[in-house]
Amino acid sequence: MPKRLINRALVYVGVFGIVFQLTAALYALWHGVQLQNFWFFMLLAPLLCIASGLLPALQPQREPD
Repeated sequence: MPKRLINRALVYVGVFGIVFQLTAALYALWHGVQLQNFWFFMLLAPLLCIASGLLPALQPQREPD
């Protein structure tokens, strides 16, 4: 887990986004709402947030060594 505030916040936002998207998809399927084709592309934004918080090359704040 990153130590800097912004990097850690990006990871938390990404995890929340993935949980929210999957919960919304399950809710829609539960109620019989047809999901759009390729709905899983909506997971790219939260995954990018997680990658930006975890990968050193994408981190907005440099982590201490």
